[in-house]
Amino acid sequence: QRVRDLVSDLGAAVVPRRQVAARVRVPDDSSGETATMQVLATGPDYLRTMSIELERGRWMRVGEVDACALDRAAATRLFPDLTAEQVLGRRIEAELAGEPRSLTVVGVLTDPVMLRDLFDAFDEGAGARTLTSSLLSFRNVYVSESALPGDEYTGISIVLPDESLVAEARRRLLTVWTLDASSPLALARGGIGVFVRRDWMDTMGATTRTGSLLGNVIWMIVVLVAAIMISTLNLITIRERYDEVALRRCEGARRRDIAMQITAEGVLLSVVGGLVGLPIGYVGANLLGRIVEFPFRFELRYALLATLVAIFLGLLSSVVPARHAAQLQPARVLGRRLT
Repeated sequence: QRVRDLVSDLGAAVVPRRQVAARVRVPDDSSGETATMQVLATGPDYLRTMSIELERGRWMRVGEVDACALDRAAATRLFPDLTAEQVLGRRIEAELAGEPRSLTVVGVLTDPVMLRDLFDAFDEGAGARTLTSSLLSFRNVYVSESALPGDEYTGISIVLPDESLVAEARRRLLTVWTLDASSPLALARGGIGVFVRRDWMDTMGATTRTGSLLGNVIWMIVVLVAAIMISTLNLITIRERYDEVALRRCEGARRRDIAMQITAEGVLLSVVGGLVGLPIGYVGANLLGRIVEFPFRFELRYALLATLVAIFLGLLSSVVPARHAAQLQPARVLGRRLT
């Protein structure tokens, strides 16, 4: 009520929510598999806070304690073989306040995460480490405010009709709750804080872009080091085969033939190494996943990409050795052998 009073003249919609992690299962599922998901108890204006639309069905009505809505990812996890239309009317069970609660699915929300398949298993075992990150995973179950027991709010969202009012609303709220949660240091101290979700998302996006840039730089350095190592090995091998190259030249092989031979050998070496590395990586990822309890995945498309990278490395590392072998003078090599 204090929040509503502070922003009452700004035309804001105040949407409180309560959020808990719960074990969710499908009652008629013979496998008995359960999944840990976030259950959000909120009001009819919640969709305005996230700008998400319903894919099928409807939102819960006020006081409707036996109904729920699912994010698209949550529906896919619980009902992998059903479409959004077929999920409507199905029942799920969620442990709320220590006891199972039967809920009927009345709506399915669209999934705003466009690259869901790349992160589908990420952090699934831990169930998200913060309430905000779990909320933005969009794998949640939504119930009406009265369906979740308890009287403590997890968060309060304020939706303003105009972006120009955001700064004023934030200023008013900070006069009561002085903790600026947009600061990582302030957020680490805990307590009730105020932040603008747009600014928070911009900060997270900038951090993600920085991490991606550093990851790409490290990846390129690793590829460059691997190319240099393979190229050095090829050069050493060519020096030990001077006589063979010279004899081939004497028998009529052209410089182009020698260069093609060395390049093909380098590519073959890299491809064999890459293919051998795939099963080693698969076994290593499984062992590491059991140790650190992280759900690593092995996918065919990434295996194919790794093979293409190996071919590229073979070509890159064979340029210098092939050029060096093609420039050898047969008479000088064989003459050195005779002396």
